[in-house]
Amino acid sequence: MGKKTLAIIAVVIILIAGVIFASLMFGNNGNLALKVADQPLPGISAVYITFTEVALHGNQTGWVYYNLSSPITINILGLTISNASLLTNISLSAQKYTMMRLYISSVTVNIVGMGNISFKLSSPFAFINHPINIPAHKTVTVIIDFSIQQSLNLQSRMFTPYIGNFIVQG
Repeated sequence: MGKKTLAIIAVVIILIAGVIFASLMFGNNGNLALKVADQPLPGISAVYITFTEVALHGNQTGWVYYNLSSPITINILGLTISNASLLTNISLSAQKYTMMRLYISSVTVNIVGMGNISFKLSSPFAFINHPINIPAHKTVTVIIDFSIQQSLNLQSRMFTPYIGNFIVQG
């Protein structure tokens, strides 16, 4: 065999190894599209929640944290399942996830006749204990519907993240 033939064989072997490596490293990922929503509440015209991070607990990986590129503030009031606001898209390892945390840095509520009022947080995150299966090469959409009526204590100006509905699509 000549040098040229050996060089071609070496290049082919390197290319095959690269394809195998890439498929092992990147071929087992799925996607999670995370959305938030809530129903209207009389006397409240807006509920602005600022999200900073998402954490998921996988059966194989344990807790994995995904920082949002920058804090995202969403007025969740009046967003329904059909028009829920996209919080983030996450590419993650395909597996079963059993718990989720949505980290919240602030909540501002616009109360009719009073304007915007900052609420204290009883917890730095909303905790969801619900399984989500993320298959490889697929996108799963999760809609988290806060129950603002149960989350807001107007007297003490306290926000306790309470999840009313958890919908998995896909």
